[in-house]
Amino acid sequence: MGYSVKNGQINQVNPGVFFYWVRVTVPAGNNSFTITQTITTGNFNNFFDIQSGSNVFNSNCDSQHPTITQNAGTTTVQWNAPSAGTYFISIKFSSQSLKGKPAPGPGTTVHYDFMTTGVPGSTSGLDLILK
Repeated sequence: MGYSVKNGQINQVNPGVFFYWVRVTVPAGNNSFTITQTITTGNFNNFFDIQSGSNVFNSNCDSQHPTITQNAGTTTVQWNAPSAGTYFISIKFSSQSLKGKPAPGPGTTVHYDFMTTGVPGSTSGLDLILK
């Protein structure tokens, strides 16, 4: 993901949105998962905001109408699964939420990790790179 700087602030980020997907196996009933953003480079402290379009789907791609909330770098996804099985969480993040934030420093590349608590192998990384 690339960004530009103007007057010491992030001016533009491309692409404008991106998705984090994770497959989970759950019992029937209420389920809750926590997705955490971490910045591993230590040169920046701004997280991506979630955007409308985040969802949970069953194996038939039917929306489960989840409740999705965000507090800083932590996103919580909750839904009532009608049956036990495999579901797919899709979180839509807005890279434009970084616009106007002070540019990273020292260094110009910021590394983010996204991870779902309790789901082995769910960590995905992303680099924010000065273009």
